[in-house]
Amino acid sequence: MAESSKFDTLASAYAKSRPTYPDALFDALQDLSGRALSGARVADVGAGTGISSRQLRERGAAVTAVELSEPMLRQLVSQSPGVGAVLGSANALPLREDSVDFVTFAQAWHWVNPDLAVPEVIRVLKPGGALACFWNMPLADAPWRLGYNDRIRELLGGEPDYGNESTALDQEPRIELGSRFADLPVHVVETAWTRTVPLEHRITNVMSRSYVSDVEPDRLAAFLDRERAILLTHFPDGMVVEEYTAWLGVVRRP
Repeated sequence: MAESSKFDTLASAYAKSRPTYPDALFDALQDLSGRALSGARVADVGAGTGISSRQLRERGAAVTAVELSEPMLRQLVSQSPGVGAVLGSANALPLREDSVDFVTFAQAWHWVNPDLAVPEVIRVLKPGGALACFWNMPLADAPWRLGYNDRIRELLGGEPDYGNESTALDQEPRIELGSRFADLPVHVVETAWTRTVPLEHRITNVMSRSYVSDVEPDRLAAFLDRERAILLTHFPDGMVVEEYTAWLGVVRRP
């Protein structure tokens, strides 16, 4: 999460199109951390429009969502009854010391500065608490996705601009812990899952990506038309099967 958000203009598309996370991921989070989510206090950082915050709340956690983008946070509040919400950054968490059992980053750790964010996470976690970072990673070799990342690079004129390299196109996720805490072990679980969505839902998902926010509108429209045509060759009924690997990494506070 950067100190200025690229997502201010993307809140509606994000809320409409981004996937949730499979139940198995939250089961694994409890197993790896040794703590139940029910009754736990969770800071969900870089919470976006509240997708993961709501799922954590459904598991019985008391959730405080922390988000840098005001439009994203407003969308979250409107859709997430029972979830607390605060404007803030991972690099300076607006939370008390030793106040939460979990700090979670869903599709967000690649925006942080680990040298700033990791000490903040350690500060607000209770002893034995856990940092959990997770991503939905599209199956890159699914026939309908072949060549997609190269087309994105062509559209952007290079690689997407993330805050760090924890995840990127064609790259396995990882949790960068910065220089002070690099020796903490990271426990990883991966879960395969799928969802089926209308073709235009998939197009909206593409439009919710931070890296398209600065693309000139006519170029973006032409790109999306090309993507529609490609999708229709694979899904002539207009229903797209999206295949994901949900990647979870858990680090426990000493």
